[in-house]
Amino acid sequence: METNKPSTTELAVLGLIAFGPTSGYDLSRTAARSIGHMWAPSRSQIYKVLPRLVAAGYARSREVEQRKRPDKAEYRITPAGRRALREWIAEVDPEPREGAGVFLLKVFLGWNGSPAAVLAQLEAYRRLLEQRLAEWEQTDAGLAVDEPPHSRIALRHGIARARATLAWADEAERALSPPRARRAS
Repeated sequence: METNKPSTTELAVLGLIAFGPTSGYDLSRTAARSIGHMWAPSRSQIYKVLPRLVAAGYARSREVEQRKRPDKAEYRITPAGRRALREWIAEVDPEPREGAGVFLLKVFLGWNGSPAAVLAQLEAYRRLLEQRLAEWEQTDAGLAVDEPPHSRIALRHGIARARATLAWADEAERALSPPRARRAS
């Protein structure tokens, strides 16, 4: 990570560290409860990432003594880590290699970035969804009459989900837009 850009998993873990000092074990539990439905790093991934974050200067570690338990390492984000997180949240990839869950991850961690950056993530996600929805609707319209119903059922699930997610994006944009911008729309 010292010479390369941090990976999505590294940035997701860094984003969780940004909530406050935490251990690897606690990060694993927090990830499962918060970002697990959009990005699910395993406990072993988290433990592999933590030393890389420290080596890159994005996090600091200190040993915490515990009674009746082994000592644990506690991690804190550094100013360099906050900058890296802000830059990542501001970087819009119209079609992330890692999948659309990256948009949601950046929205979830958006409090670390600017409001405009989070709105830009929502807009990029919306464009991707609209593109996929149009493709799926075109496929649906072109299905043969004698097509097995299973194909159409699966395709319509994708269509319904895309439409619902677009409605969610509208709601999210209204919630995140400044009051003046909301009144104008």
